[in-house]
Amino acid sequence: MRKIALKVATAVLAIASACKPVPAQPGADAGQTAAGDKATLVFAASTAGQLVPCGCSPDQKGGFPRAVSLVKKLRAEVPRLVYIDAGDLLFESAMKRSGPIAAQDELKARTLAQGEPMLGAAAHGIGPRDLPLGGQFCADTANGISLLDAGKGAAPGARDSLIVRAGEVSIGLLAAGQSPDGRIKERAAALKQQGARAVVLLAIPTGPAWQGAQDLARSSRDAGVDFVVLGHLDDPATDPNRAEPGPPPVFSVEGHGQSLLRVDLRFPAGAQKTVYLSRGEAGKKEEIDELDRRIALYREQGRNAPEDMRPRYEEKAKEMEQRKAALAASKETIPEGALLVTATFLPLTQAVGEDALAAQLVASYDERVAAMNLELAKKQPEKCPPPSRGEAAFVGTSKGGKPQGCASCHATQAEFWAQTGHAHAYETLVKVHKQFSLDCVRCHVTGWQQPGGVCRIDRTDAGGPGFQGRGKGRQDVQCEMCHGPGSQHSADPPDHIALDVPATVCMRCHEAANSPHFDDARYRPYIVGPGHGDPLAKGERPHPRASGSGPNEALKASAKGPQ
Repeated sequence: MRKIALKVATAVLAIASACKPVPAQPGADAGQTAAGDKATLVFAASTAGQLVPCGCSPDQKGGFPRAVSLVKKLRAEVPRLVYIDAGDLLFESAMKRSGPIAAQDELKARTLAQGEPMLGAAAHGIGPRDLPLGGQFCADTANGISLLDAGKGAAPGARDSLIVRAGEVSIGLLAAGQSPDGRIKERAAALKQQGARAVVLLAIPTGPAWQGAQDLARSSRDAGVDFVVLGHLDDPATDPNRAEPGPPPVFSVEGHGQSLLRVDLRFPAGAQKTVYLSRGEAGKKEEIDELDRRIALYREQGRNAPEDMRPRYEEKAKEMEQRKAALAASKETIPEGALLVTATFLPLTQAVGEDALAAQLVASYDERVAAMNLELAKKQPEKCPPPSRGEAAFVGTSKGGKPQGCASCHATQAEFWAQTGHAHAYETLVKVHKQFSLDCVRCHVTGWQQPGGVCRIDRTDAGGPGFQGRGKGRQDVQCEMCHGPGSQHSADPPDHIALDVPATVCMRCHEAANSPHFDDARYRPYIVGPGHGDPLAKGERPHPRASGSGPNEALKASAKGPQ
């Protein structure tokens, strides 16, 4: 199978160059291709209830306001492009949840659906994450956008297929959920008879997602489908951008709104004979950059190798240089009569910017969800249920009390903790007005929904004054979030507490969706050091290894970058 490098847009490309269709490279029939019609489609998939990134990393991708901003920029260059949501827009999970979190899920789904017209969406493929409240909810929140049924028949009014206009070209859309689907050929043929120049299949597989999309593509090879876009990801937070040249080509774009997929189509002047996935200029640059990386690596290895081995590394470096020169001079030859498909993955980084109206919609959601959750909290018990027999409960950081809080016996460690980011965790929510969001609060308080912890979003400050102005009640990431609930330890020290904290404990909150670049080795110096993990020297005060002052500056600088 031909291996192909796609254009993976950087933050700069996303604004500067990704908005412009990349011309086909001159080849045997480049003139014929250039004479044909053009169309541009933009896809999102498996947004999965994500309005904005839920995390603290400065370089996190995604967010509805960024998506609207980028689509508007693209439309300024290609006014009649078509935006399509390939599936799984509304909810985080296909399972219906209960309690206050269910009310927040529903409000967020309604907000996402309300935002689709801002993107100018032409169609929305129905995935399992659109249906936890049933097909009627999906239909009621469609806002006039055509729904495409993948075979479930769950949403009233959902369509079997659809034709949209992209520029001067008619494009056929259909969705399917399992392979083989005998009706794909029938529906694709009907779309072609109605004037569709290309047919796009939105894949909503019932099993492993990427494999399911590939299976659907293979079964559609002779059915008139021109390319496939995966609408249902296994894990929207971590599944990467992918492409397979086919034919027909298959694409998967990052979920949680982290990226958009742009597909530029150039139709042959005559009859279409095949579909060709072009590398494009950015894909070519990506391959050249990889060769540069390998050349530098061989030269570095050669400098450090024994004398008799150095010529072999230099020979490898020169071989890579020859390949680079050949690639730079190469021209992409497009098969005669091919529909030329060029794909660009567009990451939604900070550089994309935010649309003001879309940001207002998110801010309005934040206000509404806070008011709703505070009202619902009044109906909840004041305290969490007591622990079961033999179960430990959370006691908090505060000095004194019964049972005693951590700082009662561990004042040095508490002084250390007060200098860390963990001691400011709740404040970070307050700054962005999300302290009453059930999506966020669990990782910014201690013992959420657990005995001795906090079970009401309006009672996070109950349970003691904290230490040095931090950790009031159960606010902030206190000692027990890492070491476990401490009531038994407080009553019978020194046992009944976890001294060692493996990275898996950290990853309960520093998970892929919230902390996509988490690296325990880089993070841990911010929460350990003299007074907490290391002994104190005479006269030394507790401080993290990476604290932002003095001798730790070099370590801090080395840890800067994606968090």
